[in-house]
Amino acid sequence: MKLVIFDFCETLVNFQTADAFIDYIIEKEGYSKYHWIHKLDIFLTKNKLISLINKIAPEYNPSKRIKLYQIKNLEKEKVEKYAYLFFENKIKTNLIEPLYELFLSHIDNKDHVLIISGGYSPYIKLFAETHKINGFFATELAFSSKKFTGFFKGKDCLFKQKVVLLKKYLESNKINYTSSVAYSDSITDLPLLCWVDEPVVISKNKSQLWAVKYGFKKKIKIK
Repeated sequence: MKLVIFDFCETLVNFQTADAFIDYIIEKEGYSKYHWIHKLDIFLTKNKLISLINKIAPEYNPSKRIKLYQIKNLEKEKVEKYAYLFFENKIKTNLIEPLYELFLSHIDNKDHVLIISGGYSPYIKLFAETHKINGFFATELAFSSKKFTGFFKGKDCLFKQKVVLLKKYLESNKINYTSSVAYSDSITDLPLLCWVDEPVVISKNKSQLWAVKYGFKKKIKIK
């Protein structure tokens, strides 16, 4: 059995979904209670403080956290409602066809298919369930008394956290596989790509020189 791992954003879907999902909620809900957070983000970005934090602690991802905090106190029911609408109206209409077809072929081959993404769990769960894949891991949202706290539940599902979650899943479920492959467009997935037998780098108008540096020979170029 082959273990197959797909990144989501700009690998299966042609945009970065996490911030787009929050913007979608804010627009549809007209939710401006924490709009001052958006102004803070602009201020920090203009003064290069965000880029400084990214250099010092890239895994912290301050812009993503700031964006997410803007929907603090939104009811869980509404978040789930907008996740469904986002999945139907944005995800389904923006799939990268060559990668999506490859994704479906792995499912047809009865491979053990997983999605591991820094996108948010509510809509990635819908995608995973629709395609009946073996499992998924994504950045979880924290709720208290059925309202969003403004924070992640646990760690952001990026960088080495993807490998941590994957290893835990394989061990706890006693998954046996003969080979492994991962598809991703991003250097943030370097720990995952180094972990699998066959790393495949997705390239769309990017040089991806980092892939050459690390000896990743397989590439899929998309338009």
